Amino acid sequence: MSSESLTVAGSGDSLCLNCGAPRLGPWCAQCGQRAAATRPTLHELLHDAVHELAHLDGKIIRSAGLLLFKPGELTREFLDGKRVRAVSPIRMYLLCSLLFFATMSIVPAGKLRISVDQHGDAQLRSAAARVNKDPSLLIHAFESAFPKAMFILMPLFALIVFAFYFPSERLYVPHFYFAVHYHAFAFVALTLFEAVGVFHLLVIRILRLLILLALFVYLGIALRRVYGGKRWLTALKTVAILSIYGFFVLVAMGLIALFTLRRL
Repeated sequence: MSSESLTVAGSGDSLCLNCGAPRLGPWCAQCGQRAAATRPTLHELLHDAVHELAHLDGKIIRSAGLLLFKPGELTREFLDGKRVRAVSPIRMYLLCSLLFFATMSIVPAGKLRISVDQHGDAQLRSAAARVNKDPSLLIHAFESAFPKAMFILMPLFALIVFAFYFPSERLYVPHFYFAVHYHAFAFVALTLFEAVGVFHLLVIRILRLLILLALFVYLGIALRRVYGGKRWLTALKTVAILSIYGFFVLVAMGLIALFTLRRL
């Protein structure tokens, strides 16, 4: 029997060419490889390409819809084991963060004014003067440093949620997945926040305020959908979580700014 004959779909006694396990049906139950001819035809190549692209697009669209309009649902499905129809949390986070930083790179830098005490460090005064003349120097530094800072801040956010919801979920990793999905949404919201900021209109200022408010509302709904609990208690926990986390974010941004000024 040739190697290609072992991969004909539907033959009940065929073997998987990847691991050698008996294969019943078109998929191997041992390693998950799909049965296919070792020398695919052009038709099979085109069919696979269309299938993979449509499948990936469908997963992204569905995952993005749940992420944006059903807070906490992606995390709930992931923790319930319903993972095949959704993009993985890490991939979703990377896509959303890429969208944010790409937007930041093309949106004009806004007005920025840094003041350093006249009796302070001469190097800091000189660097502040350069940044006041060209705010993009600091903006570009944030674009470079903030993704790295998020690798510390995001697990910290998960730890804060863990502290508040330890009785509901005693393992840390589920809280981390919740943090990944929340930060993915936050990047989308902040992308919109930055994109509309180029228009200096009253309605845009109101819209930006609503976007920031959405970060609070979204977290509250997501916490309740994933962990349950009474509405008033969830609201209190939401305020506490964001207050604690906001403090650490401000500290991180301050350290990035100070480090950048020291290097200019």
